[in-house]
Amino acid sequence: MEPTLIAFLLDMAIKFSGLPPIPVAELPPMEPVSRATMQEIVCPEASPGCGAIVALFDTEGQRILYLESLNMENSSDNSFLVHEIVHVLQYRHRGEAIYADCTALLQTEGQAYRVQNAYLRREGQFLRVGDVLRFTTCGTDKSIAARAPTGSELESRSRPSAIMAPQAVAPDI
Repeated sequence: MEPTLIAFLLDMAIKFSGLPPIPVAELPPMEPVSRATMQEIVCPEASPGCGAIVALFDTEGQRILYLESLNMENSSDNSFLVHEIVHVLQYRHRGEAIYADCTALLQTEGQAYRVQNAYLRREGQFLRVGDVLRFTTCGTDKSIAARAPTGSELESRSRPSAIMAPQAVAPDI
């Protein structure tokens, strides 16, 4: 991937998130992978719904993985890297606390989706992502493991952070 694109995406993630900046050299490596490899990493037990995962920040492996089918010249596609770069910035700033419980996870994802959508608007794209978070709540037991059914998006997002393929949402007019 072009170093200038990586620097630009990092700049957009910093600008729209307000999180403390990091030098581009401190970003984890970004690796394109096949859908099968992504599924093996995120859902080794072949959980339903894993096929929709487009990109993830692997906190344990300190890398960003994304589907090799994404066109990095297209802002809709590279917006998924902006989202994951936000998770890198969040993790550097707050560490494991971003995954502490369901509420923290929803806040973490909410910020990353807001940044991704701000980037998409800046680039003139009509795609909007993360709409499902508006309808997601945490129960009285806020631990991620207790709340997430097997194979659910929340379960797959507890570690590593992963984003699902977007659902088309009408543009904000």
